Amino acid sequence: MAKYTPLAVLLLCAWSVHASDKIPISAVPAHVRAAIQYYAPGAQLTEARVTQDSTYHRIYDCTYFRNIHLGSIKLSSRGQLLDVDETLVIEDVPPAVRRRIVSETKGGLIKKIKLDALYGHEVYRVKSYYDKSTKIEISLVIARNGRVVE
Repeated sequence: MAKYTPLAVLLLCAWSVHASDKIPISAVPAHVRAAIQYYAPGAQLTEARVTQDSTYHRIYDCTYFRNIHLGSIKLSSRGQLLDVDETLVIEDVPPAVRRRIVSETKGGLIKKIKLDALYGHEVYRVKSYYDKSTKIEISLVIARNGRVVE
């Protein structure tokens, strides 16, 4: 039995390192929580994972629930936005983005609004029909301040 002890300790250590990827929500640092609230106001964290990276050192990959939507967000240990993914409705977007969507689509039917990250900034990707036509489909990328990026 003594000859298997080092192997058992090695396996236990390897398992505990792999199991430490998922962390309790209370272990997420305050500045990472603040960044989540900035990018997804009203979000309630449901799951958090930590991974190591050579560029950002620690990356927090969190799943959250906001209104009736489930989303995920990936942040560096300093709170820098790396990735975000959430499908929204027009009522969930900031007022400046909502005004821009309505003005650019001329009140057309909105197919999809997705919260996404572009170069470290949050953007809203919109697929919509132009005006009352279902033949003209437009695609917009709008920044948080309402500026059209693409």
